[in-house]
Amino acid sequence: MSQRHDEPVSETVSKLNRLLPPRPRLEDLVDALGKRASGLVLAVVAVPAIIPSPGLPVGFVFGSILALVALSMVFGRDKPRIPAWLGRMHLKPSVVDLLTSRGPALLRRVERHLRPRAGSFLSASSIRLLGLVSVLMGVLIALPIPFGNTLPGFSVLLMGLGLAARDGLAVLGSLILAAVATGVSVALGWAGYWAAARMFAA
Repeated sequence: MSQRHDEPVSETVSKLNRLLPPRPRLEDLVDALGKRASGLVLAVVAVPAIIPSPGLPVGFVFGSILALVALSMVFGRDKPRIPAWLGRMHLKPSVVDLLTSRGPALLRRVERHLRPRAGSFLSASSIRLLGLVSVLMGVLIALPIPFGNTLPGFSVLLMGLGLAARDGLAVLGSLILAAVATGVSVALGWAGYWAAARMFAA
C-alpha cells in the first residue's frame, strides 16, 4: 500500500503498520515516507525523541537517522538518503508500535495550527540552513543527555511539519526553539559532567 502525497503526515504515520513489511528495516521506513518532502520525514523521525520510551535506545538511533536525513537537505536532495549499513538495521516492533499508537495524536495537535504563510523563510538557501540546524538537533538527541531529547525533538517536529505545510512562521518558531534547545542541552550536559566529577572526587 502506498500513501497519498497530499494526506496529513499524522494519517500516514497511523498506517505505518500497513505500509511497512513484517520485519521492517530503517530503509523501509524512509522509503514509506521519503517519496514525499523531506520535512515529513524529519517530523516522523522526531516523534520517538519526544515520546518517553523507557528501555528503548530510540534517542541514539533516531537522532542519528535525523542527522543523516537532514544532511540530504543540506546537499539539496529531494529524497532523504541514509547509509546502506544503517538502512539495513531492523526496527523493533515496539518502536513501530510507539510511532503508530502515540505519534498520530502528537502530530495532529501541531498540524491543525499550520497553513501556508511567510514563504520567504522557505527558499532553497533557507532550507539548507534548516538542514544544518536539524543536523545539530539530531546530534543533541543522539547524545546521552538526561532529559535532553524533548526540546530538540519538538524543534525538528515543528520544522518538518512547517516545511510540509509551507508555513514559514512555524519554521521560524522551530529555529527559536532550536536555539533554546541548544542552550538547555549545553546546561544539562554541563550539570551532568559537574555532578559526575564531584561524585568521583568524593
